[in-house]
Amino acid sequence: MNKSLRTIAIDLTSVLPGEENCESNTFILELLPQLSKMAPQTQFVLLTQAASHNELAVLDQLNMRRQMVVGPIGTNSLRYHLARIVHRIISFLPIRPQSILNHLSYKLKMRLKLSRSGTLMSDISADLLYCPFTAPNYFEPGIPTVCTIFNLQHKNYAEFFNLDQVMQNDNIFMEACRRATALSAMSNYLRDTAIVHGNLDPQRIRTIYLRRENHFLFKTENDNRILKLLGLKQYRYLFYPANFLKHKNHEMLITAFGMACQIGLSKDIKLVLTGTPGEGLDWLMSAVNAMNLGDRVIFPGHLPNNEIAALMANCLGVVFPSLYEDFCLPVIEAMAVGVPVACSNTTSLPEVAADAAILFDPRIPTEITKAFIILAEDEKLRTRHIETGRKRAIEFSDNERMAREYLELFQYALTSEKQINLLTGVYNDGWAGPFIEIHTAPALSAQTLEIEFSALKWLPHTRLSIQAIHGGKNHGLPIKLDRGTNIVLSLPIESTGDWYKLRISPTFVPAQLSHCDDQRELSAMIKRCRIVRGNGEFVDLFPEKSPE
Repeated sequence: MNKSLRTIAIDLTSVLPGEENCESNTFILELLPQLSKMAPQTQFVLLTQAASHNELAVLDQLNMRRQMVVGPIGTNSLRYHLARIVHRIISFLPIRPQSILNHLSYKLKMRLKLSRSGTLMSDISADLLYCPFTAPNYFEPGIPTVCTIFNLQHKNYAEFFNLDQVMQNDNIFMEACRRATALSAMSNYLRDTAIVHGNLDPQRIRTIYLRRENHFLFKTENDNRILKLLGLKQYRYLFYPANFLKHKNHEMLITAFGMACQIGLSKDIKLVLTGTPGEGLDWLMSAVNAMNLGDRVIFPGHLPNNEIAALMANCLGVVFPSLYEDFCLPVIEAMAVGVPVACSNTTSLPEVAADAAILFDPRIPTEITKAFIILAEDEKLRTRHIETGRKRAIEFSDNERMAREYLELFQYALTSEKQINLLTGVYNDGWAGPFIEIHTAPALSAQTLEIEFSALKWLPHTRLSIQAIHGGKNHGLPIKLDRGTNIVLSLPIESTGDWYKLRISPTFVPAQLSHCDDQRELSAMIKRCRIVRGNGEFVDLFPEKSPE
């Protein structure tokens, strides 16, 4: 490990207590111990919240310590009760004002959180910030930041979320795309999706698969107590371990199972659906009873890992009809214990399963029905998929490789951060938000930063104010930009590299002014942003093009 990576801060403030089955938590529990082991000279500081701080003590090592940065949430505080009241009021508003208020609420929460964190990265002498849950909450200019992209489902299935969730997920994703020096994704599918929707340079994001050394607690493989409790016989049931969320596609699954039963699926074969109880489960149980399948579809509810492992190890096959997956750990877990898998041919699933699973279109029930019949009756095909599945699972078992790839990405980010010119806060169409940040790389001589602003004639405000911030302090007086005019701002840049933040106010949201759906918080248009060198050459930061 390069000595310049002496301290790495890792943001675990999103970890909630008790989420043992959460794929993202599995990821950090696999990755972080290996990072500690493979980089013994590096100090890892785990940033935690009060609710999960003690639970994360399992990660403590000589070179890995926890630091609580988010205290307990006081349910008796005035701020807590006001937040609940505001959230309830927003939920009753029409879609457009609800969207606007959700957006402003998110921005306010982010600013409050960052203002409380202050210079946390500098205070702990962090050489790099890693955000395994995407959000770069503790970003500080000049400190390389690496973000792992999780869950872009809202880009494919926005209808499965309420407006607040879509706005929050998209804000987190776009903040990561703007601020991260480098990013990772758990599948090529997710990487490609991030590149398209985040307008990312492909060089900035790498695919690093989730690899797990021991895919399950297989000591419970022969423990049949949960089978007896549920009235199940070994190898006489099919299994789908997933919570009852819309994208998990349970409705189509039970429809296909009912069709399979009608065309001759053996009467003693059952379907087991585990997951946390909720509205989705209540509806499914009613549908199952209406289809006269109540004695063949079992709903055990939420189960601990050891019981999930026992159910998986003893089932006839795992069926995974999900419409969307960033990765899919249960598919690999089933393969690891020699269980044949049938899964969707969408999103990351065919990439993860490869040729080791029966693939089907999750939107066509007859295809799922065919998979049920194959798993139950085609012994030759079952045996082939069990063999190829074991080999496929081995490919995802090397967590040392996963850790090594992350350490390489960290080193890449450290090197890149020192060499790149970076402009954030400006959209592709030239509109700027309330803040613009410019990071410049070292150069042989001093340079000048030039930014041309334009205030369009139809702006709701007659005058804009632009305040440059340098070294955490105001740089000169605010510059005034009248509506319908342009102005060029010139700022000196140190040869060792520099950083400026520009605050532009007031702002507006287009959706408030017209019937368009643009919910962005905007200020002024940027016509150009360039670094001018002493010899007259320049580097365009916006719009991006080769030096003339």
